[in-house]
Amino acid sequence: MKAVAIILAAGEARRMSYPKALIEHEGGKSFLQSLASTFGKAGCMVMAVLGKDAEAVREQHPGLELVDSERWQEGPLASIRTGLDAALEAGADVVMLHPVDMPAVRASTLKSLLKMMAESEEPLRPEFEGAPGWPLVLSRSAAQRVLAAEGSQLEPVLATLKPRRVAVKDPGVVVNINTPETYERLFGGPPRLAPPPKRRGTKRMGPTTTTVADIASASAPLAAASDE
Repeated sequence: MKAVAIILAAGEARRMSYPKALIEHEGGKSFLQSLASTFGKAGCMVMAVLGKDAEAVREQHPGLELVDSERWQEGPLASIRTGLDAALEAGADVVMLHPVDMPAVRASTLKSLLKMMAESEEPLRPEFEGAPGWPLVLSRSAAQRVLAAEGSQLEPVLATLKPRRVAVKDPGVVVNINTPETYERLFGGPPRLAPPPKRRGTKRMGPTTTTVADIASASAPLAAASDE
């Protein structure tokens, strides 16, 4: 079973100081690089869909498979379709859709979801303490249904797909780090760019007293929508 992860990183990041794909997560890695590592550990081929700031993201991530969404301004579903087209062309049996501003998801969670997909083609969506999270996990046939759907928003498509909700113990599936305030609560300082690739691993985030679980408990509805 070939699994392809699509990291959605095409949005404007209106509430953040920088493109979210480029913001530092942990260990000097950007949000995008951190997610690519996590999905890679789960056995996925990783692609990212770019829109605004595509050139800067490409320069920062020369080793990643990146595809451009020419219609990213039309909304998240346009970028999702771009990613699904690329994933299916690459021979994906399973596609995992995930927003770039949710870099705390665990590889063990992804492995569990993929194991479930090996036994059924039913779309899956993790949840934490009752709140819907990410990634959205689609079989090849479900991905084709998304491609055929009309409109520009994902929620009506999700209502049609009716993904099975899977309770997990991973708060990372529901936490969007999509505002400066959330970032500062987690990392103890304002958002900042990840260092250039050659310097990754040499710069560490400062100490923090807030955990991902704390953010999840206080702000679980954050996962309901992401502007990438």
